[in-house]
Amino acid sequence: MYLVYVFWLAVLILLSTLGVKYLADHNQTPTLPKKIVETPIKLENPKEIEFAWEYNKQQYKLSETFYGSLYSFYSGSPKIFSYQRELPENWEKDYYAMFLKNNPADDSISKIASAIKNLGEQKKLSDDQIVELALTFVQSIPYDHARAEQILSGQGETHYPYETLYENKGVCSDKSFLFANLLKELGYGTALLSYENEKHMAVGILCPVEFSSYDSGYCYAETTSSGFRIGMIPDIDSQKGSAVPMEKKNYSSDSELSQFDAKNLGTPEIFPVSEGKTYSGIANSLALAKKIDALSQEIKILEKNLTAQKNDFTQDENKLLEMEKKLKKLEKKKDYEEYNDLVEDYNDLLKKYKKKIKTYNEQVDLYNQKINYYNSLIKSF
Repeated sequence: MYLVYVFWLAVLILLSTLGVKYLADHNQTPTLPKKIVETPIKLENPKEIEFAWEYNKQQYKLSETFYGSLYSFYSGSPKIFSYQRELPENWEKDYYAMFLKNNPADDSISKIASAIKNLGEQKKLSDDQIVELALTFVQSIPYDHARAEQILSGQGETHYPYETLYENKGVCSDKSFLFANLLKELGYGTALLSYENEKHMAVGILCPVEFSSYDSGYCYAETTSSGFRIGMIPDIDSQKGSAVPMEKKNYSSDSELSQFDAKNLGTPEIFPVSEGKTYSGIANSLALAKKIDALSQEIKILEKNLTAQKNDFTQDENKLLEMEKKLKKLEKKKDYEEYNDLVEDYNDLLKKYKKKIKTYNEQVDLYNQKINYYNSLIKSF
């Protein structure tokens, strides 16, 4: 029998309490974490689960059968990293690998990836768009706020992708493991992005280096909240461990392009998961963000000009009103000579006023066109 000591790392990482179990027998050689048993599990207690989500203003649904027996298997599977003697240098990579491995009886990832791909092909989506469809699927899975609070308080544990799908909820690490597995199944290069200080995890998808997050060759993918395109790096709610939702913050108040700024989070530790295809859609996203930002600046300039023009012709309106009052008095006094002189001035000013109004209305039309175009771009962003 080995005397077993259990301690928890001082730092909570990735919204999961990283369990480390030390076996204190120095005659033993170091061991890797326990592998998920390869023996197939008998599939019992089926449960049909339907997932519904939105991508690019289109509604999607898929149903899959899950099994209570497999769920129980994963619930009881290792969630603590065990080692003997010195802590292995790459222990985190081995620890995360536990959650990325499936039991032979579990084909849920391949089935869901296939279903998402089929749905995308039916809508004539490109390969990159199918990746985005997969991300919105994972984002639509509710965030497990209750377990996040437990984990942040030093309790709770990370879940396997099957548990996340079965319960239809998860924290950042759960949903990141799920999306990383889906990307791998879809044939894309992927990695896990670990933010120690922020206690957060996200997924990196292989993309062109010049467009990548942190110049890492991977584009950031946020799984905890909907609305974030691949490459967008959100603010993290430190009390919840999840991205600040789009609807609770005006992310476009400064710049759409700023949402892709890697400075929004600290520098992550990157753990490659799989090699594969490159996601190229980031170039389109960045180009669209630049277009929106440029259009936003044009709108601001137009607003400023319209305000100045309105102030200008409002002054003319006031002058015309004063002149009308004076003309009535002159007419009443029958001072026709001064009346006629003032009429000429009045008509000249009125002519200029009408010209200004015409220019103003043309600018208003242009402004409205740009606003409509801006809104259409924002809706597609």
